[in-house]
Amino acid sequence: MGKSAKKIGRPNRVVYYLGFGAVRLWFRIFVGTRFRFDRSGLSDLKSGPALIIAPHISGIDHITVGVACKKYTPTFVLSEHLFAKPLIRFILKNFAHAIPKKMFCADAGTIMGIMRAKNEGNVIVLFPEGRMNAVPNTYPVTPGTAELIKRLGIPVYCVIGNGAALADPKWYKGFRRGLVDVKTSKVFDAEELSRLSVDEISRRVDGVIKHDDEKAMEGQRYPAKDTVKGLDGILYKCPECGSEYRLTAENSRVSCAECGFTTRLTDSYRFTDGRFGSINEWFYWQIDCLDLDEVMEDDIKIGAVGENGDMDYDAGSGHIRLDRERLCLKGSFFGESIDYEMPLNSLGGTPYTPNREFDIYYKKKLLYLQPSNPKSVVKWTTFIDKSVAEQRGIKLYG
Repeated sequence: MGKSAKKIGRPNRVVYYLGFGAVRLWFRIFVGTRFRFDRSGLSDLKSGPALIIAPHISGIDHITVGVACKKYTPTFVLSEHLFAKPLIRFILKNFAHAIPKKMFCADAGTIMGIMRAKNEGNVIVLFPEGRMNAVPNTYPVTPGTAELIKRLGIPVYCVIGNGAALADPKWYKGFRRGLVDVKTSKVFDAEELSRLSVDEISRRVDGVIKHDDEKAMEGQRYPAKDTVKGLDGILYKCPECGSEYRLTAENSRVSCAECGFTTRLTDSYRFTDGRFGSINEWFYWQIDCLDLDEVMEDDIKIGAVGENGDMDYDAGSGHIRLDRERLCLKGSFFGESIDYEMPLNSLGGTPYTPNREFDIYYKKKLLYLQPSNPKSVVKWTTFIDKSVAEQRGIKLYG
């Protein structure tokens, strides 16, 4: 058989069970995170091929889905950036047999990998948003998802980890005690997919993926020594005076150095003072305030994956410019010059790590763009999100 017919294979069942079992036990003993599973929605899933879809609002989503579906040892479709770390890459390639995916970048290899996994009878896990939000709310589903589901023509199920984004917020430095309540459901069977239109499939997928963790787990407590540690990486605009990058988050309080405004975040994720009661409200207000006629510019560091497959955060440097229509990047990495202009609608969206970088692909190469002010990362990415949503006529939230 030629290289094009290379098998995906299945995850090593022993390693899978031991690995996920150990992680779950570690969370219970050393963190205090409790996982509760309702697998009734998977009751008629006896074997593959099948597709599992899930909202992506937390770094532990892979754990909730993996444990919920452990009897099927599923094949995960995972972002390429996870493969840029040596140990994780070794595990994903040799034991998990995961399928790498370039986010918001045309990637025929991913589709071929998914089709091979289907033909091998695997249960496949896909996060249809294509990236993880920084707040406990979902992004819109990536265009093309419904077409892929129609093409696969296999049963589709959904796994949702209610509380995962509160136990492991993307902006927080660590994990929290509390409940992750995992629910499962069946979305489509194969016969139904054969007669539904792509638009009908799309509407249903949008409905099951749409998730607000603050509402789903309202009133639940997620204690932490400092409830706001890292929150100033995503909340950058003061709701009282409107100043930017003047907020600090420490000792469970968010404070503005410009006007003195202060509010406390409780362990049930509610603010005690000010105009906003929750992180979601504050975050999406910032997006509403963004002026798409503004032009953003900055000198940046560029990270890139080297020949060894590892991410080098000091691969190069450059200058970036952003307006409502395009992103322009000039500079170099590993000695290769860049003079690149990308229409935002073709970019789609930008995965990011608060207070560090946001990601784009240049000639299908993953680049980490690191602004001079790390707190501005979230503004760069939400500016792109808002512009793309406007051009496509879709809603980012609500």
